[in-house]
Amino acid sequence: MEHRTWLITGISSGFGRHMTEQLLERGDRVAGTVRNLHAADDLKAAYGDRLWIAKLDVTDTAGIYTVVNEAFEQLGRIDAVVSNAGYGLIGAAEELTDEQIIHQINTNLVGSIQLVRAALPHLRAQGGGRIIQLSTVRGPSRFPGRLPVPRDEVGDRGLRRSGHAGGRAVQHRRDHRGAGRGAHEFQAPQLEAGAADGGLRYLSGCGRQAYRRR
Repeated sequence: MEHRTWLITGISSGFGRHMTEQLLERGDRVAGTVRNLHAADDLKAAYGDRLWIAKLDVTDTAGIYTVVNEAFEQLGRIDAVVSNAGYGLIGAAEELTDEQIIHQINTNLVGSIQLVRAALPHLRAQGGGRIIQLSTVRGPSRFPGRLPVPRDEVGDRGLRRSGHAGGRAVQHRRDHRGAGRGAHEFQAPQLEAGAADGGLRYLSGCGRQAYRRR
């Protein structure tokens, strides 16, 4: 089996940790980010040098660029960048504070966009790679008591569709993968011969279905 290297934000819990554990178990390398370095001590002890860890709060744009640059510099090629860090906010819209709303947007949307922007030059330079966005079902669906700030369904989907991500207009195909949740696949076409971009593939979806190897 060909082993790959992944950069994943938010590996201390949830899908980020689950994904990291599975990838390390099968022999891949992971560059993971956490807000508290001790949150991944057990994984580091178990997998050693195959787990590269950095402290990062994705609301810190400068920090995102620093961590991404260091990860590519120290690990060389990174095959997939996974934007996982994020959280839900529960409460009536009028009861939430301005600070709560702004912080969630900065985490779930702006942080995700800045991660893509930081990673793209490296992916182009190495001739390709994948960006995987863990998203929410709350874009097309609404749930009472949950503020609708879905990062992929509204905000950073526009970044990929605009063509800034791949250098040209990005093709979009909606792919339902079961478990009641949808995943989206974005394929950037190859550019002309000699172009810096070797063609990047973008996946976004909900939960485990988003990162299955094909």
